[in-house]
Amino acid sequence: MLGMRWVCVAACLMALAGAGCDRPSSHRAPSGLGASPEKLEFGLSAVGVTKTMKVRLSNRGRAPFRVHGARATLPNVEVAPFDAFELKAGGEREVEVRFTADVEGAVAGMLEVLTDADNVGREGVAKLGLDGQGVKALVEVPARALDFGNVELGQVEMRELVVRNPTRVESPVRVSFDGADADQFGSSEAGRSFLLRPGEERRVPLSFSPQRLGAAAAQVHVGVECPMCEPVVVNLSGTGIATLLEVTPLRVDFGRVPVGATAEERVIVRNLGTEAMAYGGVKLLDNTGNAFRVVSAPPVAAGVLAAGAVAEIRVAFTPTAPGPVREARLELDVKPLGTSKPGPKVSLRGEVGNSCVALQPDPLDFGVVAEGMSATRDVQVINRCRTDVLLSDVALTTKKGGYFLLATAPSSLPIAAGQSAAVPITFMPRAGLGEGAAELSVKISNGASISTEVVEVKGTGKVFAPCEYVLEPEVVEFGSVPVGSEVTLGATVRNTGTSECFLKGMQVAGGSDDAFRAERLGNQVLMPGQRARLLVRFKPGSEGEFSGMAEGWVNHASAGHLLVPLHGQGVQGCFSVQPTSLDFGITRLTCGPRERELIVYNDCPGPTTVRALRTEGDASDFKVSHGLAFPAVLAPKSRVAMKVTYEPSSDGDDAAALRFDLATGAPYTVGLMGKGVLKNEQTDEFVQEAQAKVDVLFVVDNSGSMMDEQQSLGANFSAFLSHAGEAGVDYHIAVTTTGLERSSGGWAVCPGGAEGGENGRFFPVDNSSPRIITPSTPGAEAVFARNTNVGVCHWNEQGLEAMYRALSDPLVFDMDDPRTPQTLDGNAGFLREDAKLAIIAVTDEEDFSPQPVSAYETFLLGLKGGDRSKVLFSAIAGPGDLTTCPRASSTGSRYIQLAQATGGVVESICTPNWAESLERISENAFGPNRSFPLSETPADTSRIVVRVDGGVVTGGWTYDAASNTVIFDVDKAPQPGASVQITYPVGC
Repeated sequence: MLGMRWVCVAACLMALAGAGCDRPSSHRAPSGLGASPEKLEFGLSAVGVTKTMKVRLSNRGRAPFRVHGARATLPNVEVAPFDAFELKAGGEREVEVRFTADVEGAVAGMLEVLTDADNVGREGVAKLGLDGQGVKALVEVPARALDFGNVELGQVEMRELVVRNPTRVESPVRVSFDGADADQFGSSEAGRSFLLRPGEERRVPLSFSPQRLGAAAAQVHVGVECPMCEPVVVNLSGTGIATLLEVTPLRVDFGRVPVGATAEERVIVRNLGTEAMAYGGVKLLDNTGNAFRVVSAPPVAAGVLAAGAVAEIRVAFTPTAPGPVREARLELDVKPLGTSKPGPKVSLRGEVGNSCVALQPDPLDFGVVAEGMSATRDVQVINRCRTDVLLSDVALTTKKGGYFLLATAPSSLPIAAGQSAAVPITFMPRAGLGEGAAELSVKISNGASISTEVVEVKGTGKVFAPCEYVLEPEVVEFGSVPVGSEVTLGATVRNTGTSECFLKGMQVAGGSDDAFRAERLGNQVLMPGQRARLLVRFKPGSEGEFSGMAEGWVNHASAGHLLVPLHGQGVQGCFSVQPTSLDFGITRLTCGPRERELIVYNDCPGPTTVRALRTEGDASDFKVSHGLAFPAVLAPKSRVAMKVTYEPSSDGDDAAALRFDLATGAPYTVGLMGKGVLKNEQTDEFVQEAQAKVDVLFVVDNSGSMMDEQQSLGANFSAFLSHAGEAGVDYHIAVTTTGLERSSGGWAVCPGGAEGGENGRFFPVDNSSPRIITPSTPGAEAVFARNTNVGVCHWNEQGLEAMYRALSDPLVFDMDDPRTPQTLDGNAGFLREDAKLAIIAVTDEEDFSPQPVSAYETFLLGLKGGDRSKVLFSAIAGPGDLTTCPRASSTGSRYIQLAQATGGVVESICTPNWAESLERISENAFGPNRSFPLSETPADTSRIVVRVDGGVVTGGWTYDAASNTVIFDVDKAPQPGASVQITYPVGC
């Protein structure tokens, strides 16, 4: 039987051999190309940074095939070069594809693989989808300086650095340290990168462990790992000390507390030594008005604070009447055994005022609402405190005229410092009752302080005649939009009747395809002829047809439900336009047109014909300049730039569709948006700083006639610091001279190591005394006296140029000036991004700097981002009338000009009372901010309206045209935490 089977097999083999060993083509094993992934989705990619993906090509058949190459249809996508290769059955090979976003926006295209695989087809091209979106990658670091304070040698002090990713793309972040004392600072995140997701915030721990006595300074660099991304530099400082007693904090600031409310804080005393200390309790000093009290001070056994022991003292602040509260002190009777020296004293300060939490708007006015309909609006609870607060006991009491309802259930809600929360309220008018009123009340807990805040709520019910309207367009047609790109068009309702229409919340209806999105419109009343527009965004995620519906409601019994169909098509091809939406923002009427650019890409292998270019919608407000004659033939791999101009003819939103009609298919669409403003009015908003930081640079004349003035300046430092102490200002104070070149020698020699030629470096350049004075500098008055005794060896006063060089690269960023042989003579660590900058020139001579005064003013403003409230220049100089000052060599006209331009103080160098003069400068530099620079120039200064915390302020301020600034009187400056709004008419 077995032998018979082999005979049959042999016969079959012979038959095959006789047929030439060929299998019929219909029975040949097929080859099959597979790809993983089947679509390359690069997602969000940083502009200018290359993002790489790999596609794995595989043979899923049984016969081999060849891959001849691959190419992308997008100009900013490339395939890594490779030689043609063969894939046998089961074989795999990776191909690298790179996407580099050129601009912000979404792009979509195809990856074409050239192959002879059987499953591809006769054209020999396998197509894989690909898309990506360019976004800007960056990180935000709110702090620009961190001070670790006094830290005992060998101990570790921790701080946290907040790092945020405000973009929609993942940001790889790296933290590194630099500077002369970088070895004393560290972080567990240093030396490696970590990833911040879009919108993520991370608190990076930083440590300071002093190894040496004295001040230490370094910089931490926080940067996104990309070639074009500049790191954020945060200055770090701290001081190594050898103390054995730790008192935290040394200054207790209760903040703003309403009359009758109570805030509590604690003071911690630690014995860090190895020996016990005597402890005799605590007592209050200078407690005028009894606003402060000791809540608890636990007794210590035998009056001894043992080594390592901790005592906690709780103190409270309860203001009983409006007005300023004098600072008090808490004396701690803690000292080494056997000594009689007094113990440390803790400063206590607080302010009388409303809660640092604001409720806006106040009042909340719904305006007119149609009877039978409702309206919902939010009250924003804004936390302007320095700590988190708790919102609780939300209550809404209706007074008259309708139903006022909380849209969500009342509950306790924590609000982080600087953040806000919304309390939504709904108003439903009652028939025939007209005006309605209610009261919203909430409790705010800020530590131990509790306050109640109240907002008036009102609205008016009204009977409307049935609304007559038209919808424009009847269908919002988006046409062809590349997959992943976004186009914005408008759905408009226009009041065509002779009476008012009440419109309630237009939005994209539920059930619409997710490709359509819109921000819901608020309720509003449309006057005859007036229109409202819902801006709808269409962003297809794939090829194919998409549909949706925009809806709204008006006061009409049978036709009150507005419905506008939405339609669009997602496409992929070699023709595209970028960007697909142009938003011109707000444009004032009569101020001339605004212009933007479009780029048309023809990345097809052959020419593409554009038959026509047309606009729909508010076509008259948008003009397109291109130079093409239609039908226009675009060459292969070409680009065409176009200009779009927006010049509104009336106030309100404008939206149009720019259509590119090609030979086949639906037109490609670009959305055009803008808003015309008829009311030429601007409102600038400010928040008064709760705690000031001020960097002060003295520029002291070191010429031969300045000896007495230098001594007077140094002897009156306490007068200069008078307002800094009262306001609890965190200050940096440094000194440089008017000399740029070294003195050529002669009858006098200047101290400090530079022989009068500081050239912008802080005095003394030899570091014989601390060069930057802070609130923690020991013996600050003696240090300042030494630092202002700059000598009298020079003759060429160039104070403004010295100021410029002191605050410019390389000095302002480096611990060491690379141009000089001296060590550690740079100015790094002085200038803080979030601090006010005050320059004080002290001289008896005119300035002979090379640049015009306006150039130095521009430079100072540039250091603070153009914020005039952050820059002050004051001068103690030769007055205009030299007969009143015979000691002055000349009038300091250039110094006076810069002081007047920045709102500074001018004092005579012959002042009879240096203490009073320095107090006036101190008040200007350290007092509450009184200057609020306007963003635009008022067209009519008589129509400026100033509001503080919502109330109109009719006096106590003036407008300074030279600096375009509203300046409050000394005793009328807004309180810390107050909101300031300044409204004024503007021209173009």
